[in-house]
Amino acid sequence: MPVFDFHTHTTISDGHAAPLEMARRCQQNGYAAYVCSDHVDEATVERRVPEIVAACLLASRELGMASIPAVEVTRVPPERVARVAARARSLGAQLVVVHGETLGDYPQPGLNLAAARCPDVDILGHPGLITDEAAEAARENHIHLEISAAGLHGLTNGHVARVAIRLGVELVLDSDAHRPEALLTAERANQVLRGSGIDLATVLKIAADAPLRVLARRGIELPT
Repeated sequence: MPVFDFHTHTTISDGHAAPLEMARRCQQNGYAAYVCSDHVDEATVERRVPEIVAACLLASRELGMASIPAVEVTRVPPERVARVAARARSLGAQLVVVHGETLGDYPQPGLNLAAARCPDVDILGHPGLITDEAAEAARENHIHLEISAAGLHGLTNGHVARVAIRLGVELVLDSDAHRPEALLTAERANQVLRGSGIDLATVLKIAADAPLRVLARRGIELPT
């Protein structure tokens, strides 16, 4: 089973390894592509997105691996999420994750709903105790909700899974890795999804089909 992971971090923001090192480990772990999605906010988006784009070009050239520049819009007030997401995309980010209302740090009320209503967002990361209203907005805008393999961010995986399945919202699994050893393997991906209370058939759908829909929405094609 190829591993997809749309949420990883490097030394471009607060990660502990250079992008090329993370890409190498992704390749070793059987990832179908490397996605570099470092944190950006209003103060850093102009500087970091070009760095992310350059890092992905280097990884593609050095490793022969599909590498996709992305961002995680982090700690931006709800009313300004759309502006930062649009700017990141205009600078070359092909995918946009938003740091949702996780219980793992300090959730910003209204952030999930703002992100779920934004057409430039692809994934609502670790959305915590997401409401039906926000989940329904995500469904209407074809935004995936994240099941997180990252420690405290995964505290509400069961809730996120139940809400998403009940309301017909797409789910995707991500590592939110800040170190190479935290990246997913096929075995770990299966464990996190099953541990979230998701049945085997849905696990396989999330692992195999959902990432392709994330990519297809933006017209991103992987080499065959």
